[in-house]
Amino acid sequence: MNRRNRRLITWWAWLVPCVVILLTGCASHRSDVPTNFPFQFNDNNPHQLAAAKKYGIEPLEDRSQLKKVKRKLRLIEDCDYYAVDPLTHSVPYLTPQAKKLLKSIGKGFRKALKKHRMGDYKIIVTSVLRTKEDVRKLMKVNSNAVANSAHCHATTFDLSYRRFKYVDGDKEDQRQLKYLLGEVVNKLREKGKCSVRYETKQTCLHITVNQ
Repeated sequence: MNRRNRRLITWWAWLVPCVVILLTGCASHRSDVPTNFPFQFNDNNPHQLAAAKKYGIEPLEDRSQLKKVKRKLRLIEDCDYYAVDPLTHSVPYLTPQAKKLLKSIGKGFRKALKKHRMGDYKIIVTSVLRTKEDVRKLMKVNSNAVANSAHCHATTFDLSYRRFKYVDGDKEDQRQLKYLLGEVVNKLREKGKCSVRYETKQTCLHITVNQ
């Protein structure tokens, strides 16, 4: 065997293990994130409504009354931690504590993605503060809507668990993204920070701040 062939064999002997390690890492770096959703989020409306009444504002009849309470609320808009859907039956305001909770969830979600070396995504807010008029209109098209809604107190928001805002990197399995969102929310729920209901028809997590 000449020197050239020996060098070629040595080069391949070094390259092949490196490629195998690299491909194995790329293929398995998400394998530790489950695709099932084991979290039991069953905090019903009366439970969430109690916290909403305690920590939130008095319900508004319509959006013309919003200016009276804006100083007590915080605007919710696209940021580094979450994206906000075009809102048809709510307005983008929450109490300061509810906004803080939303930010914690969004920040925790992106941190979890980074931990597992997954692509970068944001959670999506689908509903926020509703006036009584908003609720009446929504009840005509959404069977989950109730007249006595926690959303009316600016303490409550909905997060999609089916859609996530893509930012950068790899495209991920939606089921794994859903699991990570559930894991982040569940940790906050166990600490008493929030109440959560899993809604199947609207494919969202209905979340109310508990402080």
